[in-house]
Amino acid sequence: METYTLFELNEHIRHVLALNLPEALWIRCEIAQMNEARGHFYIDLVQKGEGTDEIVAQAAAVLWSKTYRKLKQNLEEELDFLLQEGIEVQLHAKVEFHERYGLKLVIENFDPAYTLGKLALKRREIIRELKKLRLLEKNGEVPIPPVLQRIAVLTSAGAAGYQDYLKQLDANSFGYRFSNTLFPTVVQGLQVEREMLAQLREIAKDKARFDCVIIIRGGGAKLDLSAFDSLALCKAVANFPLPILTGIGHEVDETVLDMVAHSALKTPTAVADFIIHQNLQFESEITELGLYLKNLTEQVLKENEFTLQQIEQSVHLQSLQKIGQGRQMLDFIGQELPQLLKYIFKKEKMQLTNLEKNCNLLNPQTVLNRGFSLTLKNGRALTSPKQALEGDSICSILREGTLHSLVKKTKDA
Repeated sequence: METYTLFELNEHIRHVLALNLPEALWIRCEIAQMNEARGHFYIDLVQKGEGTDEIVAQAAAVLWSKTYRKLKQNLEEELDFLLQEGIEVQLHAKVEFHERYGLKLVIENFDPAYTLGKLALKRREIIRELKKLRLLEKNGEVPIPPVLQRIAVLTSAGAAGYQDYLKQLDANSFGYRFSNTLFPTVVQGLQVEREMLAQLREIAKDKARFDCVIIIRGGGAKLDLSAFDSLALCKAVANFPLPILTGIGHEVDETVLDMVAHSALKTPTAVADFIIHQNLQFESEITELGLYLKNLTEQVLKENEFTLQQIEQSVHLQSLQKIGQGRQMLDFIGQELPQLLKYIFKKEKMQLTNLEKNCNLLNPQTVLNRGFSLTLKNGRALTSPKQALEGDSICSILREGTLHSLVKKTKDA
């Protein structure tokens, strides 16, 4: 029975691989784990089942420091994005097998276009899901305050874009002052979603302190933008109770986060300009309203002044008219009063004369002078025989004296 040592077997495998796979291959996989040591990158590559997280294949790979420096010159920031855990890549690697260390893929190059393509497919799916949930315009419907002063800022504390934003605000020529509260978070890589979601939750707890939220970062590789195509992050922004402004720093590309935000600006500086313009517009409206009120007040005062002048003239004319009428009345009374008094006195004198005559006619003495008498019983005048009885004492008053008599007999008329 023929047997082999382990070294012989591994040496045979190495020869077979070297003979059958002499050239580097393009391999599609996902970076599961990565460690860096002395400029070298030691990477665990995996392939997962379709639609599942089950690992169906796994291999170790290495990117030597010399190759990394060469690729860095060609790919620049895109290389740093590709070298992240959880990223799907298409890499060019040579298959090597060592008798002691086993199978290893030595990476020689990356194809960023493949990763971009995968990200583009994922981006389309996210946009389709957001449209289905009607979230693309939801944050845009949140009313934005007319004045933006208390601002929650999501960005990296050391980001150049953040400093540009602050400088632009401070340099405004209108004297506006702002309160910026930084909620630090990474702005690229796989940790963007987790950190920004956590900071958004913190802002939401104290939302009354802020007028709006801004998410800014400086420029960078195109692949870095994929961090802002996160479905979970976009849902959180769409449903956020405050308006969210973005200035992610790319003049051409638009992230899904830009699509769901209230207002998407191209750069952090543009975000600062938007905030300044928003406040300037409010100030202009207030100034315009003030001018309108001033003009309206002046117009009302002029109209009232004219009305008062008319009233003054009318009162003056009416006063003159009343005084003239009064003078005429006084002149009339002065002329007519003596005649009126004469007439009244004459009339009253006639009435007194008539009354005097009537009184003389009704005077009892006048009746007595004419031969009549007045018969009294107990001081009361008698008008009928029935008022006296036989034997009663009566008194008769005559013109020149009084008679006292006793009644002997009465007879009715």
